[in-house]
Amino acid sequence: MPDFAKSYRLLRRSGEAPLRSLAAYRETGGYLALEKALRQQTPEQLIQQVTDAQLRGRGGAGRLAGEKWRIVRQSPDDQKYVICNAYDADSRSYAARTLLAQNPHQVIEGIVLAAYAVGASEAYLVTRSFFNEGIEAVQAALKEASEANLVGRDILGTEFSCNITVLALDMGFMGGEETVQIAVIKGRRGMPEQRPPFPAQYGLWDKPTAINSLETLANVPVIVRDGAAAFKSVGTATTGGTKLVTVYDLVPDSAPVVVEVPFGTPLREILAFAGVNRAPDQMRAVVVGGAEGGALPPPLLDTPYDFDPVEDAGAIIGSSILELLPAGTCMVSWAMERSRYLSKETCGKCVPCRLGVKRITGILEGIISDLGVNGDLEVLDEFAAYVPNGSICGFGVQATNPLKTAKRYWPEHFIMHIQEQQCPTGACVPVRSHRFVTKHVLP
Repeated sequence: MPDFAKSYRLLRRSGEAPLRSLAAYRETGGYLALEKALRQQTPEQLIQQVTDAQLRGRGGAGRLAGEKWRIVRQSPDDQKYVICNAYDADSRSYAARTLLAQNPHQVIEGIVLAAYAVGASEAYLVTRSFFNEGIEAVQAALKEASEANLVGRDILGTEFSCNITVLALDMGFMGGEETVQIAVIKGRRGMPEQRPPFPAQYGLWDKPTAINSLETLANVPVIVRDGAAAFKSVGTATTGGTKLVTVYDLVPDSAPVVVEVPFGTPLREILAFAGVNRAPDQMRAVVVGGAEGGALPPPLLDTPYDFDPVEDAGAIIGSSILELLPAGTCMVSWAMERSRYLSKETCGKCVPCRLGVKRITGILEGIISDLGVNGDLEVLDEFAAYVPNGSICGFGVQATNPLKTAKRYWPEHFIMHIQEQQCPTGACVPVRSHRFVTKHVLP
């Protein structure tokens, strides 16, 4: 197995101290990219460099960051904004909190570079309120950067200015949706908005807004400092660079492990790099993408970790979580539990998402309780298409992934529950019961 730690661009290697202080960050070449961009590059040249590096958004959608920036840059509006999404919608993901705690200055440098590229003077960093260590680290880093004239007015003696505001909130899963964050910053109720228009055209305060995940922005200093060619020398032909992945083992309540791996790394090698080595007969599946991710059987562990191959298999990059399911897992029960969780996390704005995910949960509860009929499988397929097609944000689009992959790879679990009224693993406990009605016949 390759030593992926050699390709680290964001995390620190084992045994190395976090780059929390300005002095430590500068020893590794910190803020050289910012100085280079402000003194030697036009905003258009910076955007082209990021595009050439094939930097795709790490927040889940995978859109080229340079293309989004170009839309914002070309807008005739005088006022523009940058939002750094450091929220991590799935609370089991440790990517954002780890990066903020270990390398806050690189995140800040990436935000300022993005602001320079799109022509923004105001930026926001939105994160979870319980990422205490990360929030403290980034606030201390902002203070140091401001005192060193790396953030604020007339940065490094130039005419470019950029202020960064940290906003910590907790709105459950939906808090990671970009239009929800825009609404919250504006002091409104956190609900997703219909798109188009997209935030790059009509965002914060109705102005063009570039929203990127903190992991996306933290890669920008590496691109500017080392060049696009060096950056995309790691990764795949379509996605340059590395990805932070949170890995969970089979052991109940096991501590997660955060690793940084090049895009295109097979799932099997990511697990091994995180110290997870399980025989195929010990696992039922690997769930790729977090709460809205899909479950893939062991034969698919050689799937490259990249947007297109993972999506072709039925999963998503999503929250960048890999988790193993024990061999004794009933996939009907697993799909039911995931659907139940997602039905509670939906904001409720769209009818297909609000009612559809809840209806999926109810049907699966009936199947688990030996109340299922053959027609349930067709109804589940209908909802699996209905919910994504009728939802206005990514939550609803991905909410049926657990159900679809469970049915795709383990159809026998559903059939056995319905036709034989038995759980294939013997582990399912009914969540509903038959109701017997006594009929009184008059004499």
